[in-house]
Amino acid sequence: MIRIGIPRALLYYQYYPMWKTFFEQLGAEVVVSSSTTKEMFTSGHARLISEICLPVKVFCGHVLSLVNKCDYIFIPSIHSVEPKVYSCPKCIGLPDLIEASIPECPPLLVPEIDVNKGKRALYQAIYKLGRPFTWNPLKIKKAAEEALQAHQAYQEQMQCAKLTSPQAIEEIFSKSRKEAKNNGSGSTINVALIGHPYLLHDEYINHRLVSRLQEMGVKTLFPETVEEDELLASLSELVERPYWTCEREIIGAGSYYLQNSVDGIISVAAFGCGPDSLMVELLQRQARQQKRPFLNLVLDEHTAEAGLLTRLEAFTDMIRRDKKKSSKPAHTYCPRKDEEQQKIGTLGVPNFGNISAALRLPVEMLNVSLIVPPVTKRTLSLGTKYSPEFVCLPFKMILGTFIESLELGADTLIMVTSFNACRMGYYAKVQEIILKDLGYNFQMLTIKSSEKGLIGVLKAIKRFSNDASWPTIISAYRLGTAKIKALDDVERGVQKVRAVELEKGTTDHIFKQAIQAIDEATGVSHLKEIVREYLKRLNQIPRDLKMIPLKVGIIGELYVVMEPFTNMNLEVELGKLGVEVRRTKSTFFSEWAKFGAYNVLNEEKKDLRRFAEPYLKHDVGGHGLESVGEKVRRTGEYDGMVHLAPFTCMPEAIAQNIMLTTKEDIPVLTILCDEQTTKTGMLTRLEAFVDLLQRKRRAANNRQRVIS
Repeated sequence: MIRIGIPRALLYYQYYPMWKTFFEQLGAEVVVSSSTTKEMFTSGHARLISEICLPVKVFCGHVLSLVNKCDYIFIPSIHSVEPKVYSCPKCIGLPDLIEASIPECPPLLVPEIDVNKGKRALYQAIYKLGRPFTWNPLKIKKAAEEALQAHQAYQEQMQCAKLTSPQAIEEIFSKSRKEAKNNGSGSTINVALIGHPYLLHDEYINHRLVSRLQEMGVKTLFPETVEEDELLASLSELVERPYWTCEREIIGAGSYYLQNSVDGIISVAAFGCGPDSLMVELLQRQARQQKRPFLNLVLDEHTAEAGLLTRLEAFTDMIRRDKKKSSKPAHTYCPRKDEEQQKIGTLGVPNFGNISAALRLPVEMLNVSLIVPPVTKRTLSLGTKYSPEFVCLPFKMILGTFIESLELGADTLIMVTSFNACRMGYYAKVQEIILKDLGYNFQMLTIKSSEKGLIGVLKAIKRFSNDASWPTIISAYRLGTAKIKALDDVERGVQKVRAVELEKGTTDHIFKQAIQAIDEATGVSHLKEIVREYLKRLNQIPRDLKMIPLKVGIIGELYVVMEPFTNMNLEVELGKLGVEVRRTKSTFFSEWAKFGAYNVLNEEKKDLRRFAEPYLKHDVGGHGLESVGEKVRRTGEYDGMVHLAPFTCMPEAIAQNIMLTTKEDIPVLTILCDEQTTKTGMLTRLEAFVDLLQRKRRAANNRQRVIS
């Protein structure tokens, strides 16, 4: 009999009855790892980089505990279980992460679940999963139907009988039912625990949180015991429609319990969790306005049990003291679909490289004033002050830019939304609520994922143009895209010259003049003359003709790669060290603005997917797949790679972990960017990295001379 290993971690608590039923219907034996232990965590932690979140490290430990105990290990890649609603990138790339980190692992069963690809792809994934057990499609279909029924019965058991996930699993599969533990019976305090089931029900991770609360006489309430329609109704009141699969168990459950007179909310999140860093912020604001006690527990491997216990005691004491006080719940601002767009007077746009030079005149052609504040230390300070603590740096920078735009008189803000697993898709809704709570009066407009292709982009411009005529829109579009191309053409020239110029800084001085000239240009033909002029001036810069510069590729998350303030002028500093910098196509706006190329550089991404596939088979959102693919593709062409990522960026954390295990011999320096990153530290690391690359090149040249 084939033995299938299922780790008792992550999505186990949501789907175990379904998985177990499916495999047993096909004649397999299911082997489940034991409850989490210190040894499991230690072994899993040793296999992954520190930036990977605690639950994934624990999952890795569970997988290691199953090695030599089963024939296969089941690790699905769950991208989306409902249209345009996404799983965490780490759940999407989990099979690739495990394969890269545990080479001794048994073969993996990896169905790819993504309903956005249609029913046919979903059915094929299920049939492929059943093939190791039978070639009979009817048997596989029956097993899938039985599994779905088991899942539905499991959900009903939790919602109707008010059982937690572990209790419902025990009820379904245990022949002798254990007596339920006392859940604070007789207590006058009801506290809702909000979080992912793998945090709420893993006693090792949460330091016996539930048991400790019950010992304090607290009745605990859980997300899974709330009925689905109630979760959806509560969720829609706060965020309209979900973006993350887990929003029901966080925002839906939290909002539901706040509306149903719970005495307090305890949110349990893992440090570095991307979705939670934004979702918990919304709940905290709602609880604050309703004057309801809210405790946010953030767990990682350094969380001390004594410290957690102290916080729980203080929280419950506070609830008891304030129990008799009454307060009228306040309304939390929620954006509504039926809010009509007002006329735009002054538009605030996040700064992004040199984008303001391309947008200023085209936007003014649409009878709209444009504000694009430069990114400065004040921008970072403002963004950090008002952002959720554990959110990524681009969110903080963009929020700071929005605040400065509003201070300068903007009445409208615009934000691009993502359409994959990156948390950028959640930026706009959280930033809007933060800014409204700060007292700013404005309208937030978004460029949606559906507005792709030339027609989609032109329609978006029409929507943001105060109903300008189509000839004006097309003229503004042509001028804007021509300016973007001019900026990128000159910048590519700058990248080639900067490393070999004799007088450091000459190239960047000319580049600044070119940016100013492009900003002021009023016609497409004039732009072509400007590009020719400045490329000629760059070619005339005195160079060290004997020097063969190192070539280093810059990969990583788009914002930190393209915004010089965020990466502390990395390209300029590398140029000073005699390094020629190369970037991927997707980091040049002109590649996005080419006719027909608006669909996120599909051909380029297909190319990179082919190179990444031996190591990363699933698109984990953001630019994680591109980072891995670019490293593999440029081996032998570049001397090294610098990988830039915001601290806690989920896709790039996966890419970083996988790049460590690829066989390609190309050094990679990962620099994590946040508000604590210092230029001195970065320069020290860059100098050491460049020294390593130079020694590596000299050694290769010496070997070549010996051979010849």
